[in-house]
Amino acid sequence: MRVRTTILSVVTLAMPVLAHAQGMTPAATNPPMSHGIVAPDQLVWKPIIPGAEMAVVFGDLDKKGGLYVVRIRSKGEVKVPPHWHETDEHITVLEGSFWIGAGEQFDASKLQEMKAGTHAMMPAGVRHFSLTKADNVIELFGEAPFVVNFVNPEDDPRRAKSK
Repeated sequence: MRVRTTILSVVTLAMPVLAHAQGMTPAATNPPMSHGIVAPDQLVWKPIIPGAEMAVVFGDLDKKGGLYVVRIRSKGEVKVPPHWHETDEHITVLEGSFWIGAGEQFDASKLQEMKAGTHAMMPAGVRHFSLTKADNVIELFGEAPFVVNFVNPEDDPRRAKSK
């Protein structure tokens, strides 16, 4: 019995040393100071294109390598011209439905419907376009910077503002 207790004690004491030697580190070495909650009524909505507005839920959209979460809501039919992003874009439909397609030109025959609860991942650089036919809310998340590059520069709503 004494040998069994001694072996158990040695193994118990040696486990952290062995784990560290194998490169494993404790998960709670630097626990977060606090957590953050963002309620819908705290979102600040800003227009991005006619019929659609965006709110930043989390992160800095310009901070390279940082994470971001944004929401986009649309009223009625909104057509988003072909564009692409420098980083992968994750899309989740929260309310309504969202139609998305891939290609250099807007082609309604390529649109696929995403209903509430559906998630898609658009890889960096893939040209894509979208359409909403009724009110909806989508959530996007990914790695910053969040940059929208329009295939046709004339489609960029920021261009119209700078003229």
